[in-house]
Parts: sequence; structure tokens; C-alpha cells
Amino acid sequence: MKLYANPTSPFVRIVRMALIEKGLNEAVDTTFVDAWADDPAFLDANPAGRVPTLVTDDGARLTEALLILSHLDATGTKPAVLAGGPAALSAAGVAIGVFDAAVAVIIGRKSAPDFDTGLVGRKRYRTMQEGLRRLDAAFDGSQGFDLPAIAAITALDYLVFRFPDHDWRGLCPTVAAFRDAHGDRPSVRDTVPRG
Repeated sequence: MKLYANPTSPFVRIVRMALIEKGLNEAVDTTFVDAWADDPAFLDANPAGRVPTLVTDDGARLTEALLILSHLDATGTKPAVLAGGPAALSAAGVAIGVFDAAVAVIIGRKSAPDFDTGLVGRKRYRTMQEGLRRLDAAFDGSQGFDLPAIAAITALDYLVFRFPDHDWRGLCPTVAAFRDAHGDRPSVRDTVPRG
């Protein structure tokens, strides 16, 4: 399998964390790309030019993080990342909504330097703040390490990375403590956003 990735994308990170947790990391050739550079090989794999993109051993091109996670659950031998029922998927959805809003701000800034203070930018910040509060209310620190945990850690780390002037950890102390308790876990440690 080949994974087209970017070291800062939270969508890529949830896939990379799942690969490590499921023991599939060594079975995947990860190629880091600049999604804005229009690399021909990457665009051949995904004409939308979005990461993550997974090309399976039989040539199928999976282009969305949750579709890739579903495939990994079907491929891997460890417990399913997407397990846990509606409550777990709901918590994961809140966390994914948080980092989706953050990515929207980063992309919005590319075309409008004042994006953060406009209507859409303010709504995205509200989504990030309220999402972290709700996520924290759903966490009790005893979670397994499945998609809600992976997505929550990813959301918090991404906000701290992209918006360091805000006290994101203060909005979600339970999630922050959970993240800190798992900071040395290879899937967390080896996928921290950099760049």
C-alpha cells in the first residue's frame, strides 16, 4: 500500500495513528507531498489533490480519511478503530469537526489574510472552542485507544500547533491529561504535526 500524506494534516494523522495502532505501518510506503504543489503522481492517485490518499495493493485509490480507516479495519488484525457504536462515533465526529474547522481557517487565510475576523472565520473559531468543551465533557480518561481517542488527541495537538496563542488545553483539561498520559505511545509520539 502507498499513502500520500502531509506531516501537518490532521486527516493524515488519524490514518497514520491507526496504521501504527493496527500494526500496519510497515506495510505502507508513506510519501509526503505538498498538496498545493500539484505533483503529477499524487494527482494521478487523487485528482482532487487532497491528503490522505491510500493506494491499495490492488490499485484502488481511497481518498478520504474515514474511508481509509474503514479499509484498515477490514485489513488489519488488531481491534477495529471504528468500533464502539454511536456514542464513540459521535465523540469522534466532534473531534473531527474541531480539526476540520481549524483546517478551514488555515485554508481561508491563503486567500483572505483577515479570514479569522470575518463571519466564516469567527464561526470556525466558535466550532473549535465549543467542540473542545463538548469533547472534554464526553471524556472521562478511561477510554480505549480507538477513533475517539485518536481524533481527540489529533484535534488538540493540531490546534496547539496551528494556533499557539490560544489556551486550547485549558478548554479540555481531561482530553489534555489523556493526551499527556499517552504522549510516549508510538502512534502519538511519531505523528505529532511538524512543519
